[in-house]
Amino acid sequence: MSGFPILDLVIGLFFIFFLLSIISSSIVEIALTVTMVRAKILGEWLLRIFDTEITDAKGVKTPLGQVIMNHCALTALSPTDKAPSYIDARNFVSALLDKIFTFSTISGPKSIDEIISSIGNSTALSDELKRTFLIYATEAKDTFKAMTVKTTGAIELFRSKMENWYDSNMDRLTGTLKQQYTRRFTLLTGVIVCIALNADTIEIAKYLYNNPQARANLAIKADAAIKDSTYIKQVAGINKLAATVKDTATKQKLEVSARQLAKTVNEKVADISATKAVLQDSLPLGWNANEFNLQGWDIVFFVLSKLVGLSVTVAAIMMGAPFWFDVLNKISNVRGAGTKPKESDN
Repeated sequence: MSGFPILDLVIGLFFIFFLLSIISSSIVEIALTVTMVRAKILGEWLLRIFDTEITDAKGVKTPLGQVIMNHCALTALSPTDKAPSYIDARNFVSALLDKIFTFSTISGPKSIDEIISSIGNSTALSDELKRTFLIYATEAKDTFKAMTVKTTGAIELFRSKMENWYDSNMDRLTGTLKQQYTRRFTLLTGVIVCIALNADTIEIAKYLYNNPQARANLAIKADAAIKDSTYIKQVAGINKLAATVKDTATKQKLEVSARQLAKTVNEKVADISATKAVLQDSLPLGWNANEFNLQGWDIVFFVLSKLVGLSVTVAAIMMGAPFWFDVLNKISNVRGAGTKPKESDN
């Protein structure tokens, strides 16, 4: 409790927005997991970029992207002919180079010069990809020659450049995931959550304004939330939500299986239940039959007010839980900035 009723009201509203955003983000994560959107985006990218058809030992023509998906370095991450949700940059480069060298006059090159020749002669790459990878190989060769102290090899430098190229492409795919799926799912779930809980910003603000004790309790809960390891972990997970097209140290070798899907869904459902319990303990949510016992212009004003109130809440949810968590942190820091200084020893 800050001692300023209006400030407590604002903090309470922001905390409600934060909790609703957590619920929405958990639902979005469930949707992305069950629909395997990440794997779909990654698979489309592989088939689009590596579209050169190569002929295997059985005479079957297959796009290089599909061959990479089925490489032994990646097949442990997903079913055959399916892209995994995550591919580590090092594993990807290993699979790609293996196929490049397989369909070249020089297989298993041992030096950077042999790698340059192998890429140039490979039939698995388009001309554009050849030019790009040859530039990286040449740059690695020149960089190695210019090094006074040879702390690494030319081949390692080349692999590093290839991994950086892959990571930069995954960053762009992350933008695609966020633009085409995450934002749409968040908007849809925000609308559903707000309607289901009747999370009307106008009505919530009125309730907090007229109930000092509820207002003070919410302010206390908001202050405790920013130090709560559970909320901190949830916010960290949400921050990674749209950045998981490429693998991370915490999600290496994620297998897309029914067991994994069930585990993820169950974890998110638990998050939703816990967050909803905090919400319902803080203020009355839901629809009241008395709200609809209106006549004449009262109905019009009610509908307009409800649309505005729900729309504001949906817009707040679209800002995301990390945004509101950061806002609550800043407010807490400002409130704590006026602490009494230590007395001088003099």
